[in-house]
Parts: sequence; C-alpha cells; structure tokens
Amino acid sequence: MVAFIIYAIRWAVTLTLLYSLYRLLLRRETFHRLNRAVLLAILVVSPLLPLVPLHTDRPTAMDAVLTRIEVPLTSLPSDENVAGNALAAQESEGATSGLWLRYGAYIYIIGIAVALATYLFRMLTLVRVIRRSRRIAHPMVPDRVHLMLDMRITQPSSWMHWIFIGPIDLKQNAETVLRHELAHVRLRHSWDVVLCDLTCRLLWCLPFAWMLRQDLVDVHEFQADEAVLRGGVTLDEYEHLLVRKAVQTQVLPIVNTLRRGALKKRFAMMHSGPSSRWSRLKLLYLVPALVACLWVSAQAEEYDTYLNGKLVTQEEIVAIDPSTIERVDVIHSQKKVFVEAATEPVDTGGVMPGVKPEDAYFDMVEQMPQFPGGDAAFNQYMAQHVRYPKVATENGVEGTITVKFIVEADGRITHVQAVDSPSDEADAKVYAYGTSDKQPSEAEDDEGRRALREAAEELFRGMPPFEPGRQSGKPVRVQLTKKVNYALR
Repeated sequence: MVAFIIYAIRWAVTLTLLYSLYRLLLRRETFHRLNRAVLLAILVVSPLLPLVPLHTDRPTAMDAVLTRIEVPLTSLPSDENVAGNALAAQESEGATSGLWLRYGAYIYIIGIAVALATYLFRMLTLVRVIRRSRRIAHPMVPDRVHLMLDMRITQPSSWMHWIFIGPIDLKQNAETVLRHELAHVRLRHSWDVVLCDLTCRLLWCLPFAWMLRQDLVDVHEFQADEAVLRGGVTLDEYEHLLVRKAVQTQVLPIVNTLRRGALKKRFAMMHSGPSSRWSRLKLLYLVPALVACLWVSAQAEEYDTYLNGKLVTQEEIVAIDPSTIERVDVIHSQKKVFVEAATEPVDTGGVMPGVKPEDAYFDMVEQMPQFPGGDAAFNQYMAQHVRYPKVATENGVEGTITVKFIVEADGRITHVQAVDSPSDEADAKVYAYGTSDKQPSEAEDDEGRRALREAAEELFRGMPPFEPGRQSGKPVRVQLTKKVNYALR
C-alpha cells in the first residue's frame, strides 16, 4: 500500500504540472484535435513517468518530501499494537504524525474503492439501458453502429458503438442528433472517457484530474459541434436545439450526450474564428514541463545496507537503535552502506564543564534527541542521503570523517563540524575494503578530503529538526557525534 501511495503522489504531481500549463496556454485555442491529443498524452504519460528508472546521485526535494511521508507509514506498529499502546503514541509527536498519515492513507484507499464501485454501478446501469432498448435502423446510421430506441429516453446519448435516442428526437431532430452522436462514435470519444474516468477514480482527491476530465469532455463536444455544422445544420437551429436540451435530464455521467459540456463555452467556440497557426508553438511548453516531471520522478539510488558485516533487510534497519551507531561506511562504487553499531548505547558523560551556562550542552541525557519519525526515519535518511563526493572519487581519496553537531533545545541542528579521524582511532573499526588504485597527489588529497568533510557536514546540516533531548523533563542542548567512512574499491 505504501509503495502505491508514493507512486500516486508522483503521478499526481506529474499530472498537475503538465495539465496546469495546458490549461494556461492551450485551453482556449481552436485546435480541437491537437488539444485532445495533448490531454490524452497527459493522461498516458503522467502515470508512466514515475515508473521510468531515473536515478540521481543526490536526493531531490521531492525525495525529501516523500521520505517524510513514507517513513512514518512503514515504521508505525500494527494497528493492534497502536491500540494497545495509545498512551505511548500520544506522547510521541512523531508517532502521532505517523498515525495521521496512516489514517489519511486508509481514507485514500477507501475513497478509491468507493469511486470504483460507483463507476461499476454506472456501467451496470448502462448495460441495463442497452438491454431494455430496441435496435432500429436509420439511413444515416451505418451497420456497425447500433441505434437503440427507448421510450424513456429524453436525452440522446452515445457510448462506444451504441447510440441511444427517444421517440421525440427520432421524429423531430433525428438528423441533427444523429450527426452529433455519430461524431462521438466515429472519433471514439468513449475510450477517452474510460481512460479519464479511471484516472479520476484512482486520483479522486486531486482536483486537477477532474478539471482535466471536464476539459476533455469540452473538446469532445467542440469536435461534435464542428461535425454537425459541417453537415449543413445552421448555427441558429443548432443553438436552439442545444438550449432546449439543456433543461432535460442526462442519462448517465459516463456517456456522451447532446447537452454535455458548458453551453456558454460551446457557443463561444462556435462563434470564434480559427486560432493562429503560430499558436501551435505553445506546444513547446511540453519541453520544460517534461523536464520538471522527470525531476519529480527521479529517485536517489538505493544502497544495500550491512549491519556489522551482515546484509540486512528494511525491517532490520528499522530495528536499529540510532544511539548505538558508531560509524557509517560508504562504498560508492558498489552502492553499499556499512553500519557498525554497538550492542548497547554509548554513555559519553554529562554536561561539558568549563563553559558559560548559555553555551553548555550535554553529551548524554535522560531522553536523547531523536530524528523526526523515530529510529526508522533516521536509518532510512542515512541510507538514502549519504553520497560520495565526485571530486573525491575522481582523485581516489577515501577516509573516515567524524561529525559533531549540537541538537538545540528547539530541535535545530547547529555547530556542525566535520574533521578527519586519525587512522589509529579507526583501525579497530574499519573493514578491509582495500584501497583505490590511484595514488592522489598532495593537492588532490587535500581537495578530496575537503570534499569529504563538506559532504559530511552537508549531510547533517540538511537533516530536518530533531525532537530535542530532555533532562529532568526539560529540553536541553545535546551534542552528538557520528562517523562516516568513505572507501573506494
């Protein structure tokens, strides 16, 4: 379920980007066939782009947003455990936020089920209309099209290769009505509606999906109106018929009808002249729009995670206590992250002595600072955001970086400082990865190590605010220390 929700978010953002520019630039143009093609392309491309395996070296802003959504959904306990530990959940802001996200996810899934069930009910109603109607012949209607007569129909309509008409319209308005509905059948508008309806049901909470559907329906009516007027029907006669039909009841929302779409827009389009050919250049908006959509769809490369030398699953990563992590080793070329953790949290003492009260901080408190979303969020953030600097890779530089930072009483991360760890401090904890084949010069080594320090500092500065540490129930400043090892093979 979580994977589908993340996919749906990327899908929704892609559809919104593409459709917003269409609505801004092309919606009022008279290129009906072109506009229809663009809208259908948006419907097809928007769910496919998030499936494109496009990866980036660094997580995008979209990745950061989705991580804030995904981690609480995957790290929350089962519903039974949540119910049994309601008090503990209320005391944790991260857990409460995660619960709201999970409830929202349940509402979204239930909404999809209701929307699909409603659509299925309408389809069954349409089947009943087909079964109770009687097929008749008419000189204007080809054999492949079924003209269905029903005494209860007051609003002519069409669906796929069926045209539904009542006795009054068959007697008084047959030519005009049949030209209109045959245009829908010939242009296969019903298939467009099926695709659009399924999109709207799966993205039922996205207003832009329903707006796109209405615009597509309008384009269908513009094309059908053109076919009627080209067939010899006068504009005044056709407008009077549309006005009369506007007060009648529509058969079903899923079929094409004579009164579908806003009459004001249809009349304005029938009276307007053709758009300038230069207006087609507005299609160039698709280029930056597609680039933006690819950026939204791009995902940071996933690294395999090893805990104390053993490959671990996502569930095992979630179970790691962040306070026990002593170092994180990254092998960029193999896309692997090695985590070395102690079996018990390391106690580093109390308040640092010899400093002013306002500058004082703790090394260890009763309640240590916590990454937003809990342990699972911290582990996943590290696994997804630790990256090997390109300049260090090119220069063949590797090493261990120690990062110290302070979590303020309000959760902000400050005083981030990264330094090279002496080799004698790391020898007991470094895996036998080997060394790079390239021997960097002194200048290259300095440049590469500086890049490693900057990358490590950027990693921690980019973290969201922590839940602050607490001593005697009050939030206090706490210093944390982490090590990141960069190794090449």
